Amino acid sequence: MAYAYIFDRDPAKYKPSDARKRRIRQAALALAGLIIGAVNGIFGAGGGMLAVPALTFIAGLDVKKAHATAIAVILPLCAVSALVYGLRGSFDMGIVAPTCIGVAAGGILGALLLKKLNTDALCFVFYALMLIAGIRMIMS
Repeated sequence: MAYAYIFDRDPAKYKPSDARKRRIRQAALALAGLIIGAVNGIFGAGGGMLAVPALTFIAGLDVKKAHATAIAVILPLCAVSALVYGLRGSFDMGIVAPTCIGVAAGGILGALLLKKLNTDALCFVFYALMLIAGIRMIMS
């Protein structure tokens, strides 16, 4: 085959097929999903911050679509994690309802603002928040 590849007039036919590229991308996304799920399950958050770059670089989504898709991916993940934590009695039920109200209102506001934000500004704010969170974790 190497001989044919070197001397063939049409080397394009030896490139990976679109179906093979799609399978590789799906496998990479599944692996990224496994890592994102583990991070979210261990730390209770942070999966979305990993999902955005994964969806941007692996899936090739534009930044705004990656942010929106990350939310859609993280929602069921958070529900499963909450169920596991809840069955183990790992959180304070007294603060769940008021926090959920604030988070839901913030989520609606954020989703409405996402469409209006400039993509460059969105990237800057997102990566600045990631950097600040990382620095705070190192310092504490």
